[in-house]
Amino acid sequence: MLSARTLTLLSSIAAFLNTAPGPRGGAEQPERLTAGAQLADLVPALQEGDARLRVAAAAVVRAKDLRERLTSAWALAATNEAAATEGVNELLATVGPLRLVAGEEAVDFAPADTPSDAVERLTALAALAMAEAAVDGELSRLRVCAGEDCENALVDASRNRSKRFCDAANCANRTHVRSYRARLAEETAETPAPEAGGKAEPVKEDAPVEEPVKAEEGKAEEGKAEDAAKAEKKAAKEAEKKARKKAEKKAAKEAEKAAKKGKKDKKAKKDTEKSDD
Repeated sequence: MLSARTLTLLSSIAAFLNTAPGPRGGAEQPERLTAGAQLADLVPALQEGDARLRVAAAAVVRAKDLRERLTSAWALAATNEAAATEGVNELLATVGPLRLVAGEEAVDFAPADTPSDAVERLTALAALAMAEAAVDGELSRLRVCAGEDCENALVDASRNRSKRFCDAANCANRTHVRSYRARLAEETAETPAPEAGGKAEPVKEDAPVEEPVKAEEGKAEEGKAEDAAKAEKKAAKEAEKKARKKAEKKAAKEAEKAAKKGKKDKKAKKDTEKSDD
């Protein structure tokens, strides 16, 4: 299972990928990445650490190029792991040397020199997060919405790897309802019509009435689809909320630890100055 931090980071990267124009949640969306300054809002992890984040004038152009490369690797993740891994390797090659960083819960890889450029830092974060997913055998959790009119990237955080639709516009329910209506239309088309000039066979009072039953079954099926979609959406939100809280808690601990270290270093410096006097 992906770590809470990596899950949160990959979800942010999915949000970044979904800014591209195209079918999103049942509607055609225009380009939504219009300024480099949007990157920090889409991927909050870019602002972590002590290194200041710099957004160059041409950041939006380079960010769109990165988005295209990430989208290609993401689309292959669930169907062609080898090809997706190759795409991740290409991204890692641009990151450069890595180093190990000991955190509160685990040891992670990080760039040897944290880049200040927003797009370079985003490249590193995305490459390392996807590399972790590949090493843990979790690349298949990176998916594209199965809705006919939606190309949103999503991260499957479910225990049984069952998430197939994004939450942008209730894509699961819309797909289930569309499938039901298609089956109903097919059944209606296959029902033989009465012969020309023939008399319709009278319906006996005790004969079962098919159409109302089908209508009720249809309503029940739509209801089940809606309930399943709501449950899936709720579970995803709870998982995301839990992961975000855990990441915030970890960040608070790291900040507190850094503050204590700073005070300790300051005191040691004063003591040294006094001894020199």
